[in-house]
Amino acid sequence: MKPPLSIKQIFAQTNKLMLLLAVIPLAVSVLMYTRQIYMYQKTLTNIEEANQIVAKVDQEVLEEMWDLVFGMVPVKNYSEENIITELQRDIGHIRENIQSPREISTLNVSASIIDTIQDYQQQILTNIDAGNSVDKNEAIMNEIDSLTTLLTDRLTDFVRVEIDMASARNQEMIRSLIILTLVELVIISIIVYFVRRNRNFINEQIQQPVNQLITMSQELAAGHLLYRIEPPPTVELNQLTVSLNTMADDLNRLLEENALKQYHLAQSEVRVLQAQITPHFIYNSLDAIVSLIEQEQYEEASEMTYALSDFFRISLSKGKDWIPVERELKHIQDYLTILKIRYGEMLDYSIDVDAELRDYQLLKMVLQPLVENAVYHGTKFVRRAGLIQIIGTSQGANMQFAVTDNGIGMTAERLAEVKAELAKGVDSDFSTGYGLYNVNKRLLLYYGQDAAIAVHSTYRKGTTITLTVPKKKEGM
Repeated sequence: MKPPLSIKQIFAQTNKLMLLLAVIPLAVSVLMYTRQIYMYQKTLTNIEEANQIVAKVDQEVLEEMWDLVFGMVPVKNYSEENIITELQRDIGHIRENIQSPREISTLNVSASIIDTIQDYQQQILTNIDAGNSVDKNEAIMNEIDSLTTLLTDRLTDFVRVEIDMASARNQEMIRSLIILTLVELVIISIIVYFVRRNRNFINEQIQQPVNQLITMSQELAAGHLLYRIEPPPTVELNQLTVSLNTMADDLNRLLEENALKQYHLAQSEVRVLQAQITPHFIYNSLDAIVSLIEQEQYEEASEMTYALSDFFRISLSKGKDWIPVERELKHIQDYLTILKIRYGEMLDYSIDVDAELRDYQLLKMVLQPLVENAVYHGTKFVRRAGLIQIIGTSQGANMQFAVTDNGIGMTAERLAEVKAELAKGVDSDFSTGYGLYNVNKRLLLYYGQDAAIAVHSTYRKGTTITLTVPKKKEGM
């Protein structure tokens, strides 16, 4: 199994591959064209030098030799440097630039002819030194004339050979160009293949893991703390993914621990809030019973005592936090019965709740404190007969309960203060209005943001408190 690569190594390998694919065809092209141009240039040089030799043979050999025969050139000077030695030197220079057997063979014939001319030249010099007649040298000159013609023909043949070689090299260059073009096309195809392969590799090794990390961060930000991804093979992204998974595990564990702590804290706080509600009501109820006894209204005191007993029975509900709406309404009715005995005709009430809601579960003691508020902070402060209305309706997935009184109501300033205190939620630090704020806290602790309390009030006309909670069946 190959070891995992880092992002730096991935791009380094990619760059090396692309550089190699770019340099190889360039180097091959340079070498091929340089060689072809060099060989072609040598061929042109050979043709040029061969033509120069032909010109010398046609223009200088016979002329110089006749000058020697007729004594126009001193023998001593001629022996040191002459046209024949110059031709031999030129042939030797051309010989350095040829390689093919055909070139060598043709040039060797020309060199042999020059050597033969040189032999005849030596005979002429010998005859001159011996004082022989000019006729002998003229006969030799006839031979030399024939040889120069033959030499010209052979050199012309050599030029043709070089032209043929140049043509062949030109054809070879064309073939090389075609081959190189095909090679370039193959290399381009290979480059395209590797580019696509490399793109897929980078997509698999880098892009997809990065996208997965982005998705994971979005899922975690959305609260899906159990979302995890497999670590990719890329070193850096592997480490980042492992760290992110570990962080999510730790975060999930800490949140679970914190949620458990918050649950126990909420339970404790709910118990405290319920304890605050119960004594508050006990004070008021016992005061009313004492007043009835003092007034010798024993029947009313007895009825009120039984109502209070039933009230507490429902309040306890065997330690349950949730009770049917029906029992909560009975709880309110017991409470209002107690108050009506106390206030007589100065207090009246009505309860109108949709029948379908009565079997749903409701957090106990959330409506009674609102009714208590309506009496002690509403109808108590007006001279007219107080009226408390409890209306319950179904609102889709929610239940809505409205507690309305015709009491004193609230000024705009006081209403703003109440709404501001309610907006604090579980952080509310109230000194008055136990019922309303306690209920708000308990709703938030049990229902969270699914529950809401709305307050509407008009000074000297009355107040309506609307409570909205989700529908809940028993066991849910």
